[in-house]
Amino acid sequence: MHRSALGALLLVAGISAACGGSPPKSGTLPPSDPVSDGVAALRIDEVWELDGYPDWLLEAFGSLWAKTDDGHLLSIDLDDGALLDTYETGYSAVPACQGLGRDATALWTCAGNEALVRIDPDTGDRTKVPVPKRSDEGRIAFAAGLAWVILSGTENLVGLDEAGAVSATVRLGAVCTDLAFDEADVFVLCPTENMVLKVHAASASVTGTLAVDDPRQAAVGDDLFVGTGDGLVQVDTETLEILHTYAVRPGLEGSVAATAQQVWVRSVDDGFLTQIDPQAQRIVGRLAAPQYPSGGDVVITDSGVWATAFDDSVLVRVVPE
Repeated sequence: MHRSALGALLLVAGISAACGGSPPKSGTLPPSDPVSDGVAALRIDEVWELDGYPDWLLEAFGSLWAKTDDGHLLSIDLDDGALLDTYETGYSAVPACQGLGRDATALWTCAGNEALVRIDPDTGDRTKVPVPKRSDEGRIAFAAGLAWVILSGTENLVGLDEAGAVSATVRLGAVCTDLAFDEADVFVLCPTENMVLKVHAASASVTGTLAVDDPRQAAVGDDLFVGTGDGLVQVDTETLEILHTYAVRPGLEGSVAATAQQVWVRSVDDGFLTQIDPQAQRIVGRLAAPQYPSGGDVVITDSGVWATAFDDSVLVRVVPE
């Protein structure tokens, strides 16, 4: 099932819970950068066909991991793309549940609408955690030693310890759909309220609010990068000041990956992949792959930039020049 279809169902169900809240003050976005003649045309270096509709990606415990819509976790060699192992998540029903993350010792993913599952990366052993995460939340955050998820049917963000117990609860006061994070903070995307909330993980408290239009995907490098209805915005993580806007949108079915040196946007409507230099604040590369029209995820590793196209059942690698 497409992420957008699942997300639309859950947002409609949650809008009534958001009614009555005060709308945030509208922010002013800096001018978007034009696509210059200096933007490089990127190319795909390698392609792997993967069964099960691969979507969410994660680099952890020495492997690349792909969560498939049919309920598997694939362990992939970061050097040659070889499939190392396939683990069952314990849930393969339709509609597919979304989401992938980690803590210090294990992988986390969804196990349907009523539970999460914690998976040993070495053995594939599963521990079911009876916590109902939003089915369309793609990122399970890891900050201050806890795994963070948005509870299904609520306006609560919870932090889970390695035993699966709820160690912290943050009342968000809004219907929110996804997360981005660094070691200290979790950034919560709330599209129905047109805002992003900054949560200090150690104190489990909301410490800031950013007003942006329809935030859907985000990632943290040195700065926070949020895909909005107006483009991708680069945001100072301390002050929440918008520093720049880029003319690319990940939308509902794309993704964002960020480090201090590079940012990549996986999109459906604005090209397959877009490469950004966050320090120069400019788009430096674009990859058009019309043969893979579906959405997917992107992750940055030392061996290249990896991206999925879920309905096309492919994983690709791009090695920037």
